[in-house]
Amino acid sequence: MSGVPIVTDLEAVGLFAALLATSVAVGEGLRMAGWSPESTRRVVHAGVGLVTAASPMWFDGPGGIYLLAVAFMVGNAIMLWRGWGPSMHAIERRSFGTVIFPFALVVALYLCWTLDPSRVFVLQIAFAVLAVADPAASWVGTSVSSPGPYHVAGATKTVAGSLAFGIFAFAITIVLLVWIGPGWSALEVGAAALSVAALSTVAEALGRGGWDNLWIVLAVVVVLSALEADEAFGLHLAAVASAVVFGVLTFRVGALDVSGALAGSVLAWMLVALGGVAWAAPALAFFVLSSGLSRVGESRKTSSRTLEAKGSRRDMGQVLANGGVGMVVFAATVFWDVEWLYLAFVGAFAAAAADTWGTELGTAVGGATRRLGIGRRVQPGESGGMSVAGTVGAVAGATTVVGSAMLVGGITDGLVAVAITAAAVGASVLDSALGATVQARFHRPDGTLSEVALEGDLEDAAHVGWVWVDNDVVNWAGSLAGAAGAVAAWSFVA
Repeated sequence: MSGVPIVTDLEAVGLFAALLATSVAVGEGLRMAGWSPESTRRVVHAGVGLVTAASPMWFDGPGGIYLLAVAFMVGNAIMLWRGWGPSMHAIERRSFGTVIFPFALVVALYLCWTLDPSRVFVLQIAFAVLAVADPAASWVGTSVSSPGPYHVAGATKTVAGSLAFGIFAFAITIVLLVWIGPGWSALEVGAAALSVAALSTVAEALGRGGWDNLWIVLAVVVVLSALEADEAFGLHLAAVASAVVFGVLTFRVGALDVSGALAGSVLAWMLVALGGVAWAAPALAFFVLSSGLSRVGESRKTSSRTLEAKGSRRDMGQVLANGGVGMVVFAATVFWDVEWLYLAFVGAFAAAAADTWGTELGTAVGGATRRLGIGRRVQPGESGGMSVAGTVGAVAGATTVVGSAMLVGGITDGLVAVAITAAAVGASVLDSALGATVQARFHRPDGTLSEVALEGDLEDAAHVGWVWVDNDVVNWAGSLAGAAGAVAAWSFVA
């Protein structure tokens, strides 16, 4: 489909805009004919997605598509805010999908055209999968009599819908790889299609509020871009198998819930398909040891758990809060080969370990715990609290992750290792500061404070902080600070 443009760029912009508008007009016509908003939304989604997938064949560069993507992103945001376009926005659930869709296009354009024009076929496959498999999953999940519902991070998904998504993603990828792909063999095409189907299905399951439009596109882009670069098809299949085993085992042993196991399986795939021992060691050092540590002294920590938003079984929010920054950095290595990305990866997990170990050991051991170490007394384990045991735990957690990277040869300079460890501990202090100041806590009937609002609590029930800032947001900020601090520390001592 990509290749020599058949019209001028100006004509291509007009053609693309006209076809997008036509897709929306068809949806509005079907709505006026009595179709439900969910059904018309699927039609518009499929039409816009297929037009987007085909659009590169009309352009000799990405500039015109960037222009239209930004225009539609702004236009759709206004329509969503004003309640216009009921064929897209009249559904019952809250969704920003119509805004995120063109944003995903901007991201994909940069990764698959601006950075490397040879990857334009990846962009086309990504949006074809999004255009067809996503609405197919929605339709199947709401049409079959026993869809097998399951819950992911507060959203209800269905086994039937997820299977439909995977089947359609697999078929679409095969067809388009044969048609516009780089000339892989039949077995290679099949392996690539299976990898795309597996990762994009997980991305769809984890998406909510319209964010699946971005996660699906990124899943396809990362998988196919990595394969286009290394052609390690067998390794990618092994990565899919490893991801399945990791997800099932962590769920069965109670370390992760369904959403956490799905998110963790993505990281497992990345470690096998994209990394190796040097990347796996710090990530596993964090997840395995931190999960085990959360079970130490559980009876002592039970009372503190009642004040926390979540317990020891981690969900998607916690996995992404602690590992999301590292996963983004890891995925970036598909597109950029620079040394500091690995150091940022280690720094992110070291900061997460420092925070987790500090909380777990501080709660289990107890002792005098004060707000940021110098303020009023607080209960061990409460966000923003610091104690001697917790501080020792933070240093030990960061040291363990950085030490694992040294053990496997990922970091060879001792001074760099010390600097990254210090940056990670500093990031955990920032985490505590955010927990003490901006993280929301709510009044309980007994006069204590809790990180989770009781049913019926309103925004003004928050005693301190901002309602939208929970512990996951704070942990994500801490991990980001750890990654940035590791790179800054490396640049200073290197």
